This record gives sequence, structure tokens and C-alpha cells, in this order.
Amino acid sequence: MKSNIAVILTCFNRKEKTIKCLEQLFACGHEVDVYLVDDNSKDGTSESIRKIFPDVNIISGNGQLFWNRGMHLALKNASAFPYDFFIWLNDDVQLYPNSIAEVLSCSTIKNHHAIISGVIETIDKKKIIYGGSDAFKKIILPNGQLNSITNMNGNFVLVPQGVFKILGNLDDKLHHDLGDVDYGYRASSRGIGVYTTRIPIGTGELNEICRVRLSRSSLFGRFKRLYSPLGSPPHINFYFRRRHFGILNATFHFLFLHFLNVIPDWLNKLIFKQRYL
Repeated sequence: MKSNIAVILTCFNRKEKTIKCLEQLFACGHEVDVYLVDDNSKDGTSESIRKIFPDVNIISGNGQLFWNRGMHLALKNASAFPYDFFIWLNDDVQLYPNSIAEVLSCSTIKNHHAIISGVIETIDKKKIIYGGSDAFKKIILPNGQLNSITNMNGNFVLVPQGVFKILGNLDDKLHHDLGDVDYGYRASSRGIGVYTTRIPIGTGELNEICRVRLSRSSLFGRFKRLYSPLGSPPHINFYFRRRHFGILNATFHFLFLHFLNVIPDWLNKLIFKQRYL
């Protein structure tokens, strides 16, 4: 008998974090079915999870899926069944015991016609790092109420079945990042609200890597990183920006990414200070 909640996540070569994440997920007190894409890990992730959590549905990746395409594959498998809710989860998130109860409660307030993004804080609880931000990319802080967001983070997200039927899956034309932001934009364009939880639901690690430019590298190294899935591939950015901001914005950003990587480090710092370091 399946539960009414499917949790989807993707992982690659961080077995300890993935196992700890699953332990805390199952300690939340809600029955869930888990769909985990292991993107060809070499550290024994799948083998360990099969022993510890035999009910987890493990889906094998080819090692080239990265975050967005891994999550797309996990959701594709989960959505073959009539779940009431889909929860996205990053395996570096450490959930609080009330995390699932909180997103379900928030969803109920909106009659299950909204996306709920969980607020994530640092382990010392001194800083909010994920959940969502406004149009100016300023992080939204929890205040005991539902807060509307523009840019959604995909670390812990609740998508009701009714919303999924309208929006469908994550867009697999996107590779590693942007899939969560894209999904939030698509929801807003269809009149579906996107909100953060009223309180933090877990802790996480802040990723401050600059995707658009690799400093202290050769020109070849910068462009190799830029066009890699972990960088900011200009053709994928063009696709994303044309969809949401128009062709002029997409073209300008495409050219800017190349300009930013052509100029040397000293000029980058002179023009943009610390922004792209």
C-alpha cells in the first residue's frame, strides 16, 4: 500500500550525507515513499541504502544527470503513481522533525493550490540560506506567516498533485541548476502561488561557488567551467532567460557571460569588485 506522499531526491558520491538525510526524513513521523536517483555514485551509496532502507526506490543514473535532470528522472518515476503530494529534497538538508507537518499545513492554508518551499537555515541557526528570494534576489526571512517568493530554491519543496497536473515535471532541457527557479516562474505565470514556510524546517550548507566565472584560471579553464553543467552554460541560460525575460535579455546575458570570461582576473575585479570572484 503506497503512502500519499512521494519524496524525490538525487545523489552523487556523498553516501554519508545521503544516509543521514534519509534517516531524518523517516524520523519525521509521516509515511512517505522515496524515489532516489543515484547518478552512478562510486562510493557504494546504492548498496548501503538498499541494506539500511530496503523500501527506497533506487533509480540508476548515467553519471551525467546532475541535479535538475536527476530530479526530473526521480519525479518522472514517482508521478507514474497517483500521489497527493510530491516533496523535493536535497540530500545535504538535515530536516527538523516537524518539517513535513509544516509544509503540509502551509499547503492546506492555500487549499493545496500553491507550491511551498521550505526555509533552510545554517546549523547554528544564525542565518537563513535557502527557501526563496524576492525579485531582487534578497532572501525572504521567516516571520511566522506564509511569504510569497519570486525565486524559489529547490532544497525542500512541496508540490501538490493538482499543481503538478498543471505544471508537469521539471524541464530537462535545464541541466544542473535553474530548474527550481524555472518551476517557480512557471507556477507564477499560471496563477499558482509560491511561498516559503512560516518557520525554518531544517539546516543546510550554503553554496557560494560562483558559477559564471572561474577565477585564478586560464582562459581555456574559465570557458571549460562555464560550459560545464556545474558552471553556467550560456546556451542553457539563453533558453531559460528567453522563456521568462524575453529575447533581448537572453541575448544580452549570453554575450555578457562570454565577456565576463574573456577579461582577465584583474579587470574583472576592477569592474565588478567581489561579485564574480
